[in-house]
Amino acid sequence: MRLPAASRRAATPVVATLLIAVVVSAAPADVAAAARAPLGLSRFKTAVGSVESGGRYDARNPRTGAYGKYQILPSNWPSWARQYVGSASARPTPRNQERVASGKMSSLYRWLGSWRRVAYWWLTGSSKRSGWSAPARRYVERVM
Repeated sequence: MRLPAASRRAATPVVATLLIAVVVSAAPADVAAAARAPLGLSRFKTAVGSVESGGRYDARNPRTGAYGKYQILPSNWPSWARQYVGSASARPTPRNQERVASGKMSSLYRWLGSWRRVAYWWLTGSSKRSGWSAPARRYVERVM
C-alpha cells in the first residue's frame, strides 16, 4: 500500500529526525564530542600546546610536575581523565591528552565565554575578569 503524497511529505521530517538520532547515538564518543566542540577549539589547542610545551606530549615541568603537551597538573589529571576519557587511571597518552584537553577547554569556553579567558584560566586556574598580572597578560597574548 502506498501512502498519499501529502502523508509521505508529513512523514519525511519524522523519518529524518529518527535517522539522525540513530546515527548520532551510534557515533563514537570522539565524533559526537567534536560535533559539540566550540568554534576555534582546534586552533586554541594548537596555540596552548605550542606555548606550554612546544607541542611535546612528553614534556614535564620539573618544578610543578605538570606534564604533556598541555602541561596538565598531576592533581588535575585523574578527575579530568575520569570526566573526559572515562577512567581516572587513564594513562596520559597523546590520544588521552588530546581528549582531556578538548573536553576541559570546551567546558571552560562554555563557562567563561571567550578563548582569552580560557587561556587565563589555563595558566592561573582563576576565572577573574580583570586585574590580570603582567605575566598572565603576556601568556594570554602568546596563546591568542
